[in-house]
Amino acid sequence: MALLIRKLFSALTFKIGLILILSWFYWADSPLLLLITGLGLLLLGIVGVVTTIAKAEEE
Repeated sequence: MALLIRKLFSALTFKIGLILILSWFYWADSPLLLLITGLGLLLLGIVGVVTTIAKAEEE
């Protein structure tokens, strides 16, 4: 059950990061903080997915 929640949280973080990056790209006067936050969430989502896959392989 914990792995399922972790997978969902990682996927959601990844998706929100992508949405923020695309919003920064298409929004005319977007702040740079939007891009930095999007990149941070994207990287957090990638790391979460990779660690979740590694934990699932251990079990």
